[in-house]
Amino acid sequence: MPYRQVVGREYRAVMPIPTPDRVGAALAAGWRECVPAGWLAGWHPVRFELDGGDTEVVVAGEGPPVVLLPSLPGYKETWLRVVPRLARRHRVVCPDLRVRFERAPRWDTLIADLERVTHAFAPGPAVVVGHSLGGALAQRWALAHPERVRALVLSSSFARVDRGPDTVLERWVEQPLVLVSQRMMPRRAALALARAAAARAAWVYTPDCGPEVLDLVRHGIAHLPLGAVHVMVRLALAHDTRHELARIAKPALVLVGGREAAWMRRAAAELGARIPAATVRPLGAIGHLHPLAAPERLVEALEEWLAALPA
Repeated sequence: MPYRQVVGREYRAVMPIPTPDRVGAALAAGWRECVPAGWLAGWHPVRFELDGGDTEVVVAGEGPPVVLLPSLPGYKETWLRVVPRLARRHRVVCPDLRVRFERAPRWDTLIADLERVTHAFAPGPAVVVGHSLGGALAQRWALAHPERVRALVLSSSFARVDRGPDTVLERWVEQPLVLVSQRMMPRRAALALARAAAARAAWVYTPDCGPEVLDLVRHGIAHLPLGAVHVMVRLALAHDTRHELARIAKPALVLVGGREAAWMRRAAAELGARIPAATVRPLGAIGHLHPLAAPERLVEALEEWLAALPA
């Protein structure tokens, strides 16, 4: 299937991006077979040039711009089910994040990438929405370029990675076991374990994760380049905006699922306390994967909040 390439503000068909030129995250071929065809309606990535290589961006809808920044490891498909819902009223811009760096991974490089993407597709002030690691980038973007942010939405994000004692079991025992099972086991066995994990709300899985969500996540884990994980984890561990968040003067909405880990709920509370104009809104009995598992809840909360903002 050909991609489209940006030429000025126009698009043209091109062949799929050669792997050596790709610096953005990329789900391995076959991921579309994991989800219903209806999820793919309007999902048309465009090829976009960054410094040193290419990435992909999905652009959909017309109206006030909304920029969606994905979670670790940077797949735009985090927002697969959110984009068409927001595109009914907004121009939605959703890029893959860079996972290949010329030297050491730096947040400044991701900010420069975002500057290039938004200059092409959302040159004015935009609503910037980041999920998890994407929320860390959204914070840094709002601090570096406040004039480009109309409002900030942080979904299951953090000002720093919580390393408290109650995170040890999840991070160093449960998470590695889940990742190994999803990467190494045959598909049917891996999905059976994922369903069992979701039933008891293990790792990022919760009962709201349907079979399609579990299969898409399994596919991503099974084909995930380990180098990309290492790079993005380094960035996550280096992120600490606690002492800068008071400078964010824009309206901010902090969203968190009610079934998320205790440390993630603490992270949401910390963001709400440190950003002066922040509102914290729990999303009910859903978990960390809510952009895929419960997109209607996220979009409803976002649009309700945006409608109440001053014009």
